Amino acid sequence: MNLNSMLDELTKLSRISLFTLIPLTAAFILTSYLSNSLTILSLALDSGVSIVVQAFAFNTIRAMKSADSIRFPHGTGKLENFSGFLYGALNIPVALYIIFHSIADLPAPAPTAFTIAQLPMIPSLIRSVYLYWFATRLSRQFESPLIESYVVDFRVAVGFDSIVILAMAAGMISNMAGIDGFAHYIDPVFSLCIGLYMLRAAVLLLMNNFKILIDLPMPENEQLEIIRVLASEFDSYEQIGTIRTRRSGSQRFVEIELYFLSTADVTAIASLSSRIREKLREGFNDLKLGILVLEYETAEESSQAA
Repeated sequence: MNLNSMLDELTKLSRISLFTLIPLTAAFILTSYLSNSLTILSLALDSGVSIVVQAFAFNTIRAMKSADSIRFPHGTGKLENFSGFLYGALNIPVALYIIFHSIADLPAPAPTAFTIAQLPMIPSLIRSVYLYWFATRLSRQFESPLIESYVVDFRVAVGFDSIVILAMAAGMISNMAGIDGFAHYIDPVFSLCIGLYMLRAAVLLLMNNFKILIDLPMPENEQLEIIRVLASEFDSYEQIGTIRTRRSGSQRFVEIELYFLSTADVTAIASLSSRIREKLREGFNDLKLGILVLEYETAEESSQAA
């Protein structure tokens, strides 16, 4: 996989997504005011949150592209997860606001101008379809969890926009048929469904990304497995130093200090490191292993140095 080529395409996708969302959000805000539609206002608020998150994601991809090992010595995975965490954190108050106002409007819903409310939905659907096609094309060329997340997001956006258009069309047809009582309830009921969906998605994003962003200790049985692997190779090194372990989501991070005599063969050390890595990866699906090779001083060498 050509990493630079993938990141170039991801940058292009993220840029198009971000800079087409800004005028669309403005259109949602204006249309929600003119149409008195709480559903369109819900989309405007969600789009406003998305601008903040997508701007962060855009900068994250640029950071990945720079491959700056000094600023990001452990990679940029945490930055990607923080985008999801930020979206969830910002969307919870938005979802609660939508739910509260939807419930408040249900007893006496105000009329909604469904014809006007539909106007920004057509370009929104066109945008979602194009971005979904773009992300799907990239997923066929490159294997990347970040690209797959874009595919899922834009696929949901296509379905979401389509459903909103159908709901607005149902309200418009009901008004034309003179069924105003039914039409008045479409907007608050549908905005309530949007609010509940946003709240559920936001909570899941918070929970899933929080587990990854926060480092936790590895379970005792996993730490014992590391000791067993090192014990099985005890004759190949002189001494074990510090063993550092942590768990971040599904990933396991292990750093091991091994001491060798100054006369130890470099090829043998490399072979040992490979064996330890392979044995550990048999028990851990997602393992990041670092082995620090240190020089072991015998008692005679220590006394001579003193």
